[in-house]
Amino acid sequence: MIVLVAGADGRLGRLLVTSLIARGHAVRGLVSTPEQAAALGAVGATPLLADLRGDVEWAAVGCDAAVFAAGARRRSDLGAIDGGGAAKLAEAAYHYGLGRFVLCSAVGADRPERSRAVLLREFLRAKWYAEQRVKRLPMPWTILRFGRLSDTSRGGRITTAIDGRRLMISRHDAAATVVEALARPHLAHRVVEVVQGDRHIGEALDAVQPAPLPRVPNSGLALAQALNPPPDPDALFPDAAPLDAAVDYEGEGALPPQVIGNDDPAPNSP
Repeated sequence: MIVLVAGADGRLGRLLVTSLIARGHAVRGLVSTPEQAAALGAVGATPLLADLRGDVEWAAVGCDAAVFAAGARRRSDLGAIDGGGAAKLAEAAYHYGLGRFVLCSAVGADRPERSRAVLLREFLRAKWYAEQRVKRLPMPWTILRFGRLSDTSRGGRITTAIDGRRLMISRHDAAATVVEALARPHLAHRVVEVVQGDRHIGEALDAVQPAPLPRVPNSGLALAQALNPPPDPDALFPDAAPLDAAVDYEGEGALPPQVIGNDDPAPNSP
């Protein structure tokens, strides 16, 4: 699978790139400088120079999946990158028919107003905006809301049930969770909160219930059929033979078979 990674030069993105390559995926990484492109190429990925504040839609062409793992380095870029950049990449993934899109979001993005810290509130609002744009797309998206990312060692265990424990997760485990989520189609149209826990990553994701099937509007056909008049007994012949499905009928009887000529069109030609 060819996976496009936005934020491939970040601390989470670099771990994600190497994890994807280790699983046999081809990776295209969005980076913003030639130095970052060289570092990305050194680990076996294909670097794409682009600015998430500008035109990045072209980067999705030819990919099978995309992951948004980028984050603004300046407060002034939160809206343009964490919000707008994620939305643009998701919409490009839909436009070019990618099979999966994963948005790396944050726990609390569904209620940013509850945060007391102004900077955190702005960060969560940008994530909330991106989530809303992603949810509108009729494509297999998955939103992973991670707890606070740390540089602790790999634990390999997470939980998707937020119950008041410390909302932390190592970047190694977050990257591994993204890779595992890409391999699980049942996570399409699901928002999953992920923090450190006591279950293996794959096992925890397998336990997530798939999204409910969309509601089918009632066409009213059943009610209309119930109002049909009952068959007229006088119009039914008890000794009538069933119709042969291989025979064409018209009016009161079977159509005569159509004769298809098989004469030699040029009998005098050698």
